[in-house]
Amino acid sequence: MARIKITYPETTHFSHELTVRVSDLNIGNHLAHDKLISLLHEARAHFFEAYQMSELDVEGAGIIMADLGVNYRSEAFFGQQLRIDIALGDFSSKGCDFFYRITSIESGDVVAIAKTGIVFMDYSTRKLVDVPRSFLNIAAD
Repeated sequence: MARIKITYPETTHFSHELTVRVSDLNIGNHLAHDKLISLLHEARAHFFEAYQMSELDVEGAGIIMADLGVNYRSEAFFGQQLRIDIALGDFSSKGCDFFYRITSIESGDVVAIAKTGIVFMDYSTRKLVDVPRSFLNIAAD
């Protein structure tokens, strides 16, 4: 079976730390796959906040998820501190990819590498729009 391969870019644009909660665990007593996605969303929301934006307002445009991929590398457990690094890349006229590197702060082990493809949309017209200039500027820094 072919595996998805995600390569985290060289430049990190934002980092956020989170703690694995008991409600994030699955039957194997480690971080559940669906909860990992929620942690990515949490970090992405903090990314936008750090740049005085939101997922619904980047120069008036919002974002929509186009796709998601995850490479799991190691387990994470209750109480473990994680750092989620975010990088931007693979830009098109309407969107880009968010890349995530989830690392255990204590051990330095990479828990997962992930990516979400996003596109920008005007929610009032329900039409895709070009990537806002202020967002492009983040990637240029």
